[in-house]
Amino acid sequence: MSLYAILANPGHNRIYFDSALEIARSELQAMLEAQGVEKFVIEDKAVGLPAAIVFSCKEPLMAEQMKIISASSIYYALFEVVDNGLLKPIVPPAYNTFPESMSQILRYTGKTNEQFTRLMVNLGASAAQTDSDTLTLMDPMCGKGTTLYEGLIQGFNVVGVEINAKWVQEIQTFIVKFMKNGRFKHKAGKEKRTAQGKKVADGFVLDAAATKDAFNAGESQSMKLYAADTRQADLVVKKNSVDVMVSDLPYGVQHGSKNAKDNKLNRSPNELLAEALPAWKKVLKKNGAVVLSFNEFTLKWKELAQLFEEQGWTVMSEAPYTGYLHRVDQSINRNIIVAVKP
Repeated sequence: MSLYAILANPGHNRIYFDSALEIARSELQAMLEAQGVEKFVIEDKAVGLPAAIVFSCKEPLMAEQMKIISASSIYYALFEVVDNGLLKPIVPPAYNTFPESMSQILRYTGKTNEQFTRLMVNLGASAAQTDSDTLTLMDPMCGKGTTLYEGLIQGFNVVGVEINAKWVQEIQTFIVKFMKNGRFKHKAGKEKRTAQGKKVADGFVLDAAATKDAFNAGESQSMKLYAADTRQADLVVKKNSVDVMVSDLPYGVQHGSKNAKDNKLNRSPNELLAEALPAWKKVLKKNGAVVLSFNEFTLKWKELAQLFEEQGWTVMSEAPYTGYLHRVDQSINRNIIVAVKP
């Protein structure tokens, strides 16, 4: 057996650090299973590190498996525990194409923590069985873009839909500036989406690569961004084109969706989801996964699971895709649901 330890990132959100360690164990289990690691055990033992996740495997990890593990939300460093409990540092291949700072620079009220966003992305990538060479990650209510940035960092193509046109413009401004400042080869443009002869949304398209050689070789990543209502996502995003969806359901005042009848924002997350799921299902590939975080104080996991199942989704109702409930603050008790399009 090979024994490993992941040193937890000391910069992780301290408000729910203990909870983060616990849910990261489930995240790691999902990632190891998706990578085909056989007969592994998440251990409950101390190895002399201040905060760590310890696990054992029947066979030593391969380089690609280590690379995936290094993208886990809690990751700071990886060690192999050798004879007499000594810790041997391991340097996995870099998992990221663009720098992690892409998702860390912006700070604003209502922003979802980057590490938690990464956890959701990892769960979605682990649950999806689309066999795509490069995953396409979509946030159907992308806000100011944290999920999109996390996707680009991990080498995915990304698609964002956001009803707030001002936020869409802010994402465009930031990502172009980031590419220019980092001297990353890129090309940006705009497009319009129409349906039945009428404009549905303004779009922004970015093709970029971390190196000039990759860009010239056609190995760029894409960002597509649309100022549109998520309930019309299928009118702006190509059908059966998305592998993974990740989003933060509305908690209340920070988010919403316009009611078609009176043009007002709909603050009810379950009503919004019920109306949006048909469109989301159309753009998701077969065996693609959707991961949503939500506030258990306003919406229960069982209610969401029932809603998904009523619309023909398969809800991941067992570990490691359950057990993510944790307190963020006095008004938010956050949980995660994962569902797959059959």
